[in-house]
Amino acid sequence: MLRADCLVPLQYALNVALLSIFGEEEMRYIEELKQCYLTLEKGYNSMPVNLPGTLFHKAMKARKRLGDIVAHIISARRERRQRGSDLLASFLDDREALTDAQIADNVIGVIFAARDTTASVLTWMVKFLGDHPSVLKAVIVSVVDLRAPAIHPSNRSKPVV
Repeated sequence: MLRADCLVPLQYALNVALLSIFGEEEMRYIEELKQCYLTLEKGYNSMPVNLPGTLFHKAMKARKRLGDIVAHIISARRERRQRGSDLLASFLDDREALTDAQIADNVIGVIFAARDTTASVLTWMVKFLGDHPSVLKAVIVSVVDLRAPAIHPSNRSKPVV
């Protein structure tokens, strides 16, 4: 069973992925996007029985809803002729010539990749540091050395990064 504090890197990775894909303009959709994604993720490796009440059925409904949300965002951006610097903006670039369905598939794939790879790297990093106390100590010393100028008394009026 995962402890609640172990879920923080997973949630952080998902938030960063969504912000990178959609930018700040679309953050009003973040909670629904997260809920749909998490439902989809739960059913991803379930028995593929598409009957009401099963994880697979819920996942398929969540996948459809994710696609609908992305399609709505795409449509709204096209109406506003809004270009941005996020990943979705690069998919919407005319040179790419992707259909909206292809863009939605790519976006959902990026969310899966961003969350899973980030969480996996963080998990293995924590395990490695736990298994090698001397490396953990060296990391702590390095972090303290990096932060030392920021916490020196003469720098107290400066913001701490």
